[in-house]
Amino acid sequence: MVWRLTPIRVGECDVRDYISFLDGGEATRTYTLYVWVLEGPEGPVVVDTGPSDPEGFSNATASYIPGGVRQTPDEDTPVALRRRGIDPSTVRAVVITHLHGDHYDYLPIFGNAVVCVNGPGYRQAQDGLAAPVRGFLATGDRLRLVGDEEILPGLSALHLGIHSPCSQAVIAATAAGGVALLGDVAYLYDNLEDDRPPGGCDPAEWRRAIAKARAEADHLVPGHDPRVMERFATGG
Repeated sequence: MVWRLTPIRVGECDVRDYISFLDGGEATRTYTLYVWVLEGPEGPVVVDTGPSDPEGFSNATASYIPGGVRQTPDEDTPVALRRRGIDPSTVRAVVITHLHGDHYDYLPIFGNAVVCVNGPGYRQAQDGLAAPVRGFLATGDRLRLVGDEEILPGLSALHLGIHSPCSQAVIAATAAGGVALLGDVAYLYDNLEDDRPPGGCDPAEWRRAIAKARAEADHLVPGHDPRVMERFATGG
């Protein structure tokens, strides 16, 4: 199966360079927040959800995201998806790259989706999840814990760790080859293209994780680079 990938912008923020790069300082650069829509013949899949509580997320991250998340009304995840023609209730699966609030805490709007999360990482993180999400995942059979495996035809998970114990790449077969959505294992194209590890990680371990992703995909996509919108302008 070949998937069509489209990034949906759900806000932006300014992040200290010591988060972006191991050798970074106090300066900031702008990040874009994304939800990804993967369209296939049997209905859409979503990767990550965006923040349901931008103010709360901003308060919790104020030391390294000064000024917090900036989001227009049209960038609220359910609004942004519906503008794309997608009702969250029709999404068949949601894959979470990692369990940080700006990536998972809108999960309850996807009431008919299977939710795919890295298994070992989920077991470490589940007690700290936002209460509405924890309750949502505990009902029915919607939670699917995955490892390095195919989730749907042409769509796979690949555990990488580094940013968090549950961090995984989501790899989709597309007309342009395999595309790996890295979440926050790499924030920016500069991490990948200039071999600049993100802050707070072991650089050797990070490079091994990136090599693992490169071995499985033709194209690596960082989690928050504004240039993603340009490179995926046609939704390819």
